Amino acid sequence: MNMKLSYRDKVVFIVVIVIIILVAGFMLFVKPKFEEIDVAKYDLEAVQSRKDEIDAKIATLPDIIDNIKEIAKDVGEKQEIFLDEQDPYLNETYVRDALSNQNLEYLVMTTAYTTASTINRYTVNPAHILTYTNKMETDLYHELPEIYYDRFNDVPPETYPNTILGVTNMTFAFKSDADFRTAYNVIDRLATDEKTIVLNTISCDLKNEVAEDREVSIALTMYSILPLNVDRILEEETGEVKPLETPAE
Repeated sequence: MNMKLSYRDKVVFIVVIVIIILVAGFMLFVKPKFEEIDVAKYDLEAVQSRKDEIDAKIATLPDIIDNIKEIAKDVGEKQEIFLDEQDPYLNETYVRDALSNQNLEYLVMTTAYTTASTINRYTVNPAHILTYTNKMETDLYHELPEIYYDRFNDVPPETYPNTILGVTNMTFAFKSDADFRTAYNVIDRLATDEKTIVLNTISCDLKNEVAEDREVSIALTMYSILPLNVDRILEEETGEVKPLETPAE
C-alpha cells in the first residue's frame, strides 16, 4: 500500500517532531537548571540569614570591648591591695623598705616559699531596719524590693566561690627602742599601705634588762596575686570591624 503524505501532513509531522524535541530538551536540560536555581536561591537565603546573624554579633563587639575595659579598670583598682605574686625575696624587700623607713635594720628574716591556698569569703547579711512586720504585711502587691523580703525572712546570703591566692609566711626581728614606739611605727607603716598583709603575732624579749637591746619579732602572712595587665587591655585598639560582604546571586 503506497501512502503519500500531503504537504499539510508533512508540516504537522515536522511541527510535532520539533515540539517533541523541545519538550525533551526542556525536561533533560532546562528543567534541571531551574531546579539548580531554586536550590541556589535557598542556599543564598540561608547564607544571607547567617550573614545577618554574624553582622548583628559584630555590631555588639564595640560594646563588649568597652565592657571588658570597664571590668579591667575595676579589677585594677581591687588588685592594688594585693602584693604581686613573685619571688619571696621581693616580698622581703617590701618589709625591708618598711623597716628602713623607720631607720631599722632587721636582725633575722625567715620567709617561706609562696604557696597557693584557698581563701574562704564570708558575707554579713544585716537585718534591714525598714523590714518591720506591719510594713511587710501591708505590701499587698509585692512592690517592695526582694531584698526586703530576704532580710525579713532571714534568707541566707549568697554563697560565693572560694578564691585561690598566693600565701607567703614571714617572720622577722629587729631591735626596738625603750617604749617600743618603733615597733608600733613599723606596724602602722604596713597598715598605711592597705595591702593584704595579716599580722599574726608580735612579741618582745622582755627578759633583756637593756630596753634598747630588746628584740621585737613579728610574724606576717602576705597574700599575693598574679596581677592583670590593665594598661595593656586599655591600650588595645578596638579596630574597625567591617560587615561581611553580601554573597552575589
